[in-house]
Amino acid sequence: MPARTSLWRAALLVLLVHVLHDLDHLRQGDRVSGEVVGTAVFGWLALAVLLGLVARGHRYAPAYAAGFGVLTAVGFVLVHLLPRWSAFSASYVEAGADPLSWVLAVLPIAAGLLLTARAVRTLRAPGAPATA
Repeated sequence: MPARTSLWRAALLVLLVHVLHDLDHLRQGDRVSGEVVGTAVFGWLALAVLLGLVARGHRYAPAYAAGFGVLTAVGFVLVHLLPRWSAFSASYVEAGADPLSWVLAVLPIAAGLLLTARAVRTLRAPGAPATA
């Protein structure tokens, strides 16, 4: 049953930290660019696909989860941890974000990497679904 797999638990953790991160943006009263909002909407749609694939135990779920986890980690680094580099930036470095905001920006990175690790482990398991 997918709900009892480590991949499912990691996907739920990603969902939780994304919700907390976005709630923190509301707490801060952030005004972010349309590009950042568009990127976030795309991320939420991709997360919905992830949850659907993993919940159904779809054979492509582990491969999708691995890619999603890496892109989540890289995306949060690019958007929040680096100094402003484009319209897609919402730099916490330049915004002077408080400690809670920093934690809630780093947690999605960690959760994305955990999801990737669980997905890779699932892909390497004996009897793993062929994804090619």
